[in-house]
Amino acid sequence: MRTCSFLLIICMFSCSTPYSNELEAVLEQAGKNRRELEKVLKHYSQDSADSLKWRAAEFLIVNMPGKHSAYYDAPWNDVAAMSLRWTSSSDKQKMLDTYKISEPVVQEDITCMTAEYLINNIELAFKVWQERPWGKHIPFDAFCEEILPYRVGVEPLENWREKALAGFADLDSVLNKPATTSVEACRIVNSLLPRFRIDNDFPSMNFSQLMASTRGSCDNMATLAVFSMRALGIPVTFDFTPRWINMSSGHSWNAVRDSTGNHISFMGTERNPYEQHPGTFRNIYRKGKVYRKTFAIQQNIQTGDSNIPPLLEKYKNIKDVSAEYAGCTDTITIPLKYPPVTPTGYVYLAIEQNRQFYHIAWTEDSGEACRFTSVGRDAIYFPVYYANNRQTPAGDPFLLDNDGNMTILSPDHPDILLSLDKIDLDNSISRWLQCMHHGIFEGANQADFSDAKVLYTINHIPDIFYNDIILRIPVSYRYVRYKSPENGSCNVSEIEFYGSEGGKLSGTSIGTPRAWNNSNRTCDKAFDGDITTFYDAFEKSGAWTGLDFQEQKRICKIRYLPRTEGQFIYEGHHYELFYWTKERWESLGKQTATGNGSLQYHAPSQALLHLDNLTLRKKGKTFFVTPDHEFHWR
Repeated sequence: MRTCSFLLIICMFSCSTPYSNELEAVLEQAGKNRRELEKVLKHYSQDSADSLKWRAAEFLIVNMPGKHSAYYDAPWNDVAAMSLRWTSSSDKQKMLDTYKISEPVVQEDITCMTAEYLINNIELAFKVWQERPWGKHIPFDAFCEEILPYRVGVEPLENWREKALAGFADLDSVLNKPATTSVEACRIVNSLLPRFRIDNDFPSMNFSQLMASTRGSCDNMATLAVFSMRALGIPVTFDFTPRWINMSSGHSWNAVRDSTGNHISFMGTERNPYEQHPGTFRNIYRKGKVYRKTFAIQQNIQTGDSNIPPLLEKYKNIKDVSAEYAGCTDTITIPLKYPPVTPTGYVYLAIEQNRQFYHIAWTEDSGEACRFTSVGRDAIYFPVYYANNRQTPAGDPFLLDNDGNMTILSPDHPDILLSLDKIDLDNSISRWLQCMHHGIFEGANQADFSDAKVLYTINHIPDIFYNDIILRIPVSYRYVRYKSPENGSCNVSEIEFYGSEGGKLSGTSIGTPRAWNNSNRTCDKAFDGDITTFYDAFEKSGAWTGLDFQEQKRICKIRYLPRTEGQFIYEGHHYELFYWTKERWESLGKQTATGNGSLQYHAPSQALLHLDNLTLRKKGKTFFVTPDHEFHWR
């Protein structure tokens, strides 16, 4: 039997039997670099014992087209320094010129990959796969996707496996214990990774840069986890949602494969397997779709790039894993009401945010109806066509509720009179209001508040509008503050202190440093006069924000606004109501609120509506109203 296998290997690599058509096509694309790639294949064709490594090399080479490095041809410390100030810089061109940073250099792997690099990657990947006790539970196809790949994104290449193995060498005795599982190993390693400061301006970084900078986005955090885990033989994936249903961004995280083949999600550098993180918070962070990055090229959307929505640009190397996450409806069937202007063979699923559309899924166009699988619930979706960089409607928007039921939202229903006296609270805003319950306002004359006196305790759930506190006995203090209750994160939008003459008192912002996820939602946001901003403290309990008046001042009144992000109807603010027609948002007119929660409009029932606050020019609210006047706010 062994003799037959050996002869088969010899036959496979003989000159008369060249590579498969797929592999040969890639080698031709490599041009002058074909020789380097063939060195790898030849290296693993000498010994029948290396047949599996030959298949691994084939997997990497066949899926190499499109993989590349994108980096600045400048010292990394200069790139990092510039990135730290990029967003806030008023003269970006001056920064580029000063640091001598030009357009990114793009190097295609297929034309510059060396045999030495690829062989080294394969050898180290096989070594940890075969040595770790959980390796026997990882089949070859899972190994190829979750341990073997030599890159994660478009980072500059380096010998990251060697560096990670050296950096975590002290863990070998623990990781090699027979009882250690891949999930336990993931927890151990993730707990040792550096905690990141959130910053979205950094370029794609490799393992060394990520370990040194410890700054970046959730993408960077998940990428560092992938590098570290895979280098140690822990099978880990990079999962993401292109955009939250209820937030103006997407998110990335990780998942580790257990011995049964299931994937346990975690947040690289931050939350371990089985711990809650944004990717698993259903009520706070709602997902329409979840995808997994793959090294293998996927045959997903077979059409021109101008027919693929921008948010799905990663379509060549992603697969849908929404079914692995809770809160999905298995299958929905959507009636296609309108024909495509330019047929492409696909229908896209979009979510709406602030009257903009974000495409998160695709399916084949079958004519009268289309089917989507594993769709997140509690969301309003739009079926659309996309061709030549332009979107056109495929059908009416619809609500997919928490029970998986669909409600078609069509403007064909008769008009009704809408009295917009309030905007219903969603789960997040209700939670933010509760964050101030039991919070206290204090005054002091010592900077450390060692002599603090309680001015007022919030013994109720605050109102969504400004809350006024009249002090029965005016007091004089130099320092004042709001102190958060337990688990309140000091969430507050605005705080104002008033003197005996009725004027608002001013002072220097003081408070607990740092914000959650190192964002810009710092303690000074409670005094910036903008009701859409807020303080979100790094500490969940005990944080505070306040003012230093520089001298004692008499305080007669306190006024505060909870964190609501300006989502309600405020007296004196200007509003405009829109409804969705067949292909656009139509205005139903502009109005000025005569009181808190006071607007009236005639609008079609069961049509999708959107109310904009023109005064704030920030976030609007989408909703619909049933014929019996039942409001459904999103």
